[in-house]
Amino acid sequence: MAKSKNHTTQNQSRNWHRNGIKKPQSQRYKYLKGVDPKFLRNMHFVKKHNKQGLKKMQANNAKAMSACAEAIKDLVKPKVVKPKMPKGPSRKLSRLAFIAHPKLGKRIRSYMATGRRLCQPKPKVQTKAEASAPAKPQLRLQLRLPKVPRPL
Repeated sequence: MAKSKNHTTQNQSRNWHRNGIKKPQSQRYKYLKGVDPKFLRNMHFVKKHNKQGLKKMQANNAKAMSACAEAIKDLVKPKVVKPKMPKGPSRKLSRLAFIAHPKLGKRIRSYMATGRRLCQPKPKVQTKAEASAPAKPQLRLQLRLPKVPRPL
């Protein structure tokens, strides 16, 4: 009896669609970040002792990632810590802290000044009925002092 051939492509072509282009899986592990997913998938099928390619790629990617991180650090300026408003136990103390604040102090002082200007009593506007009513006679008192001759 003849020995059957182990590797044949007979009758396989109609099943090839099942092994079509597969979507690369998401990178679950940190140490695989930046590694080509297709390459990883291929490495999955090779023998364990033949993974030098993966190690080289990881080393190159680590160098590239560190260089990228340094470039980003140079570009991005560190944020300046803004001074926070101290909250006092009473409203008066918190207001004083607000006034003493290096940046907000200017604004609050001008704001308080406008508030004071708005709170000033406004002159009353007469209505038509009040204007047409006869004006009440007002007493005018003039103080007359006797003229004293000037000393020479």
